[in-house]
Amino acid sequence: MPLRLVLLVLDGFSLRHCTREIAPNLVGLGKEGVHAPTGGRAVLPSSTYPNHASLATGAEPIHHGIYANNTFTDAGIRPARDIGARGVTFLDAARDAGLRTAVSVGDANILGVIGAYRCDAHWPPGGTLPPGTPTVRGYAANAAPFRALQDMLDDDADVVLCQLDNTDGVSHEFGPDSAEAKQAYTAADGLVGQLVDRLRGGARWNDTIVAVVSDHGQITADLSLPPIDVPGALARAGIEAEVIEEGSSALIRAVAIDRVREAVSALDGVADVLPFAPGVLYAHARPGRGFSTRKPLTRGIHGCPATTETLCFAAGGHPGLVTLGTALVAGPPTCATLPRLLARAVGLPWANRAGGGNSNSPSP
Repeated sequence: MPLRLVLLVLDGFSLRHCTREIAPNLVGLGKEGVHAPTGGRAVLPSSTYPNHASLATGAEPIHHGIYANNTFTDAGIRPARDIGARGVTFLDAARDAGLRTAVSVGDANILGVIGAYRCDAHWPPGGTLPPGTPTVRGYAANAAPFRALQDMLDDDADVVLCQLDNTDGVSHEFGPDSAEAKQAYTAADGLVGQLVDRLRGGARWNDTIVAVVSDHGQITADLSLPPIDVPGALARAGIEAEVIEEGSSALIRAVAIDRVREAVSALDGVADVLPFAPGVLYAHARPGRGFSTRKPLTRGIHGCPATTETLCFAAGGHPGLVTLGTALVAGPPTCATLPRLLARAVGLPWANRAGGGNSNSPSP
């Protein structure tokens, strides 16, 4: 059966902002197509790179190896873009099946995270924004990757992932509930309407499922309070550890795990410290607090369980949409389970050697 799968990720778009006033096209998409009634769920940490890695591989961070926007390796902490997710992505599977694949992103680091250089086409070319590309907080303004997405569809790409970054960037700068952020949500919602209209009017609508999701939400940080200083606390306790700060969460790798857990749990602003992976703990902050000793906290933050609710909508003329809708109603999909539901709906064969679980939480 012919198929076209388009996955559009609106970065950092919180489910609570999906209202008729702010996002009429998304609300309409839910009525025209299918959606998860209570939204989807991010994997933890609820941040961009681990969740894009999960959306690509259908696996949890412990399996695909992208623990946060930076990640642990045998050589220390490295940028996630330089490591890349382990496993066979749905894009790899599509290309192996003889389909044309493409990726367009506002945050070029995602190309390395999800192995997009293996696709038939990617934007920005070579991971570098073309000269003159407008930016928002250093990432491409949405118009550029959206234009690239349209070009990829015009070139008859079959399986496409597109990430639009500005909803996340503006929310970081002004706060996710600010007037500026709401304007960014509405602007992104307008692009959703353009995309769906374009696909619906094309010759391949009856082969198509288009899914619109977010990778995580955001909450507002109280910038009058100091950031939680995990590295400082561990140094004072004489504990050697590696720390990755991720907004409202932190990951700590150490040998003395029990001592780390005790020291970090005692810090003001820490809500809980949980096992994450062998030798790695996941700490998350109380509402409004964040971990950021190496750079200032932004007004909007994410990474903790409070920012796991995501958008999850789909439409199209492909008969598999009915199967997808049934699965979404059964329970909120995670960023690790959703891509498998999409692949199954369009009949894309996909076996991922990295494996993957169904939980979006660290072990209790």
